[in-house]
Amino acid sequence: MSKVEFDLPAEIRQLQDVLDPLIRLFERLHPLLLKEREALNARKPEVLEGASESVRATLEEIYKTDQLRQRLTARLGALLGLGPDQLSLKHLNEALGGDSGLPSYRERLTQAIQKAEVLNRENQAIFAGVLSATESMLRVLKEGNQGPVSSYNRRGDRQPGANFHFLSRQL
Repeated sequence: MSKVEFDLPAEIRQLQDVLDPLIRLFERLHPLLLKEREALNARKPEVLEGASESVRATLEEIYKTDQLRQRLTARLGALLGLGPDQLSLKHLNEALGGDSGLPSYRERLTQAIQKAEVLNRENQAIFAGVLSATESMLRVLKEGNQGPVSSYNRRGDRQPGANFHFLSRQL
């Protein structure tokens, strides 16, 4: 048995030992993003600051863990003779004969990342709305008048002016 064949199971286990905590970190991120959303909706800057710090710290851990995952994936890929464009869990699994157990990690990691992306996008939209409302209030305080009122068109895009579209007219 060659050295590469002997080390392969250990390399796979080492990668799996990094994937588990990476998935848990993303799962830990989910409630932090929800807490951040609650703080945004409640307009509580002190709570938002704490939630944002927790999100930042978790993202930093995710980054460090993912860097390790990338190094282990590259090393395992090199042992299997994979090119740089094939350094994914899917390609590793295929090169290992399809029974490495990596697809379940890939699926769990993909789901955790997608959920975090959705939550983050929703928080960004809420933040943009809060920022817009704050800027409007500051403009009113500064200028003494409200100026043009913005509304939403049928596609949901903001538009200047009070050209409101009632849902009842679209039914």
